[in-house]
Amino acid sequence: MDVDEIVYNAFYLQLRFVDNGLQDKFRKKYEFAIAKCWTICVPCGNSLRGLDITDDFVDHHVLKPHPELTLHYTSTDPNNSNLYKFEDTTIRLLKCQDDEEQKQDDEYNVTILSIEKGYNKEFHMYNIFIVDKPLHHKYIITERLQDDNLPLNRIITCYKEAVEFLNAPIEEKRCSLEELRMDLRQIQLSNFESAEELSSHLQELTRRYWASTMRKQSLDLQRDARYQKLLSTSLEVFMMHHLHDEIYSVLSDALEQDDVYVKTKIDQLIYMGVTPDQLGASVSMAISLPAAIVELATLDAREGPLEKLLCLKSTLELIVAEIKGALADIETKNDEESADTKSSIESLKYTPSTDDLIPLVMYVIVKARPMRIVTDLHYINNFLWSISPHDGLSYSLITFKTAISALFEINSQSLPSRSYKVKTELPIGELFDVITGTDKDITPLDRQIHQLATMLEKSTQNHELLI
Repeated sequence: MDVDEIVYNAFYLQLRFVDNGLQDKFRKKYEFAIAKCWTICVPCGNSLRGLDITDDFVDHHVLKPHPELTLHYTSTDPNNSNLYKFEDTTIRLLKCQDDEEQKQDDEYNVTILSIEKGYNKEFHMYNIFIVDKPLHHKYIITERLQDDNLPLNRIITCYKEAVEFLNAPIEEKRCSLEELRMDLRQIQLSNFESAEELSSHLQELTRRYWASTMRKQSLDLQRDARYQKLLSTSLEVFMMHHLHDEIYSVLSDALEQDDVYVKTKIDQLIYMGVTPDQLGASVSMAISLPAAIVELATLDAREGPLEKLLCLKSTLELIVAEIKGALADIETKNDEESADTKSSIESLKYTPSTDDLIPLVMYVIVKARPMRIVTDLHYINNFLWSISPHDGLSYSLITFKTAISALFEINSQSLPSRSYKVKTELPIGELFDVITGTDKDITPLDRQIHQLATMLEKSTQNHELLI
């Protein structure tokens, strides 16, 4: 699956969020279930079309272990009427007390598509199974809609994917891309006094084509939040692809002075050999982050605001992943010595705060040396409208904007001295000390230095063998 089904799943959303009295009742069932670490089975979105989410439906998709039979589970209605058996990636309905069609039940199987792990308030784990259809045949709609084959469990990341999605419905239900191209050709940037005015005009154009395309779809598809999101994103990507060169050129000319200022500041910091701790990072977190640097170095080559923002998001994720990986390695090593696994679980759940991240993001920007990052941030901010707090994109944009603001304010001539623990190179004497010293990697920085030292030692040994 290209994107987590539960993000937009109507059943799962009704379990978790409170909008009215009925959903409040579902929420209580959900909280009780996860407190007991019961299993929640979430049918994929396509199989829910036309279904009403009722108390019975919830009870039949929240399962608890059978008290006597292993790998057997029962529904959580008052009579525990349904009995299921888990067999690898299949859930088999064995018994249903309230259904006379027993033979059909014996043959009813559901496929587990993916498994999500969750933790309740007591940090006890429970499972969420994404399944291909409801757990009982009575919830199956035999007459499938023509648009059921639309790929909705996905994300749009580029122009090619946007065009494929817009052309996916049958012809009479498609967005008229040729008409949209004609409207885009008629746009003259000189007629707009600001980026905000142009952005408003393009948003209105997007809304018009979104509404006209939506009216062509079935009522179930119109109500599907996944389709609404994909249509909005695809239209934006399509439009900005055709306008990218012209808009980006105008923006970069207008913001050239700011871009040059940041680039000059970056050149100064590179010349000084700046390290993360000098930019405000904790010494223990002052690691080199090569994967994030390589990812951000591709920013200039990305076209369109969405592609550029996805680059920023993946860069941020790589920074966090490197820190978590370092902490997990350290905690695992400590756990082996203390036989305590609680700390390693906590390290996997650890997420750096924004204050921790900003200096590391600044360091990655300096090392990646993007040419027009001020222009890129203005471009994303003004010409991407479908981002949501739930997809992590808006947080990525805010984080990079904060980091650039901090770079603007930083005085390269008055930076604090680099910590002696932070190394850009490792002299032979210190290399020997690291290799032969006691293995007490207590911070991500210690771990990275030890890894580099070990790699250098192995490389030297291989070279001597060749000689």
